[in-house]
Amino acid sequence: MPLVKGRSKAAISANISEMIHSGHPKDQAIAAALSTARKTRPHKAFGGHMPEFMKPRVPHIPKAPRIPQPAKFHTGPIHSAVAGRTDHLPTHVPSGSYVLPADIVSAHGEGNTMAGFKNIRRMFSGVPYGGGAAPYGQSEGVYGQMPGKADGGSVEGVPCVLAGGEYVLAPHEVAWAGDGDMATGHKVLDDYVKQYRGKTIKTLTNLPGPRKD
Repeated sequence: MPLVKGRSKAAISANISEMIHSGHPKDQAIAAALSTARKTRPHKAFGGHMPEFMKPRVPHIPKAPRIPQPAKFHTGPIHSAVAGRTDHLPTHVPSGSYVLPADIVSAHGEGNTMAGFKNIRRMFSGVPYGGGAAPYGQSEGVYGQMPGKADGGSVEGVPCVLAGGEYVLAPHEVAWAGDGDMATGHKVLDDYVKQYRGKTIKTLTNLPGPRKD
């Protein structure tokens, strides 16, 4: 008697019983019944499911451990599409950084912020350790290990709100301005901003007024 085609437990049991009654050994009967079930084309009935013994065994693969990424801190120019420098951009800068105001940056470019970015970058292009801030036009750079720190040390980030047109000097650039001392570098840069701002105001004051027809 031919075996029953089907994947149900009833069909498999009936086929095993038929094989045994026909004189086949029990192991051979079970193997033949399961082989017939596997070869049976499944019905595409709604809500059907595959028997457990037919489901493929998928080995468990543990997920790889998540590797923490280095903290990203912004250094260099602050670009923004908002006009008038009225935007407020939350970001993180390395501890010890110095933010040059937008009017100082613009003054270095004779009123042009993009030219000011280039000129300030040129001023600090020869600074040891890093050769300046993040590459020009890069919105965010990874600032690495502080000079003098042991291997594996990290730089702490300081949350702040910046505006377009400002320029973040990295800690090693600040230290360079202070001849190797961070505190002196901040004082020197404060004095520089005041003096340069005064010079710019004086220049603008001495310019001739609008032409009268």
